[in-house]
Amino acid sequence: MTKPRPILKDVPGAPFKIGTSVRVVRLADETGNRAWLGRTGTVKFFNYDCGCGQSYPDDPMIGVESPRGKIEEFWKEELRLVFRHVRFGKHNASPNERSIR
Repeated sequence: MTKPRPILKDVPGAPFKIGTSVRVVRLADETGNRAWLGRTGTVKFFNYDCGCGQSYPDDPMIGVESPRGKIEEFWKEELRLVFRHVRFGKHNASPNERSIR
């Protein structure tokens, strides 16, 4: 039996892009690692052939790496995008932006 090969690049139609920051918001079943709930990580790969009922391209197992380097797989329903807030200072704001205080 061959080992499933994860896809390490973006897949058109996949729920996330490689390198996206995500948060684990729920676990779909009892096999999920509860220690990840509420934690964030980075999408590293997609797995379509590990025998868990995945479908190409929109429903893969998604490999997420924690800041400490541990990797766990999740379903798209278990993850949410993490939005990073960008602050603009006076020196890099565009001329059309106003400073909000």
